[in-house]
Amino acid sequence: MRMLYVFLPIIAAVSGVLQSVTGFGSAILLMVFLPNFFDMLQAPAIASSITFGLSSTMAWKFRKELNWKLVLLPAVCYEIGSIIVLNIAAGLDLHLLGLAFGIFLILLALYFLLFSSRVTVSATPVSASLCSFFSGICSGLFGIGGPLLAMYFLAATQRKQQYAANLQFVFALTTSINLIIRIQKGFYTLSFLPVTIIGFLGITVGKQIGLRILDKINISLLRRLVYALVGISGILTVWEHL
Repeated sequence: MRMLYVFLPIIAAVSGVLQSVTGFGSAILLMVFLPNFFDMLQAPAIASSITFGLSSTMAWKFRKELNWKLVLLPAVCYEIGSIIVLNIAAGLDLHLLGLAFGIFLILLALYFLLFSSRVTVSATPVSASLCSFFSGICSGLFGIGGPLLAMYFLAATQRKQQYAANLQFVFALTTSINLIIRIQKGFYTLSFLPVTIIGFLGITVGKQIGLRILDKINISLLRRLVYALVGISGILTVWEHL
């Protein structure tokens, strides 16, 4: 566990930079790292506890750009998907869940490396419902709900401040609800609080760095490097669970 406390602040800081620049991705990096120390019920809960603080502070920072009409439907559909999965998560085979998580990471990396620039989403009630619902399912299973939801809000907003405000508000709201459910089901306990605090401090430092370099960094290169790492981690996870 010593390695956890050594590397978690670094991973959390990098994830804070990533989410501040792109709007999502912190949970992905944390979930590449945390399953090495916790099972597939605990790791998403801890990742959610760390990212909640980041999403909340970013939503507050851009609160003047928040559009209540725009976030209501995605928030409801996202939470429905999450609640469905969280209510059955305890009965799932953790070995198979780990294998599914590895496959999910590989597919996620392939999508962003090969297809994301070719796929667009229209801002319609149907796309809002579908993107949010499946994002909620992924969040409930793996603590990662950002990619599809980010695609919708990219289409539904005109400025990066609007994008950040609405996306981070939905993340903050749904993550808080999901975290309460995870606490009630025993997936997250007080024994994980030190890990959460260390992760939150790291991710806060990363957020400050990310906001400063937002206009200077090559986002395309950063995303490619990150998702290449995600893909490699997915391959290793699948190998470990075969």
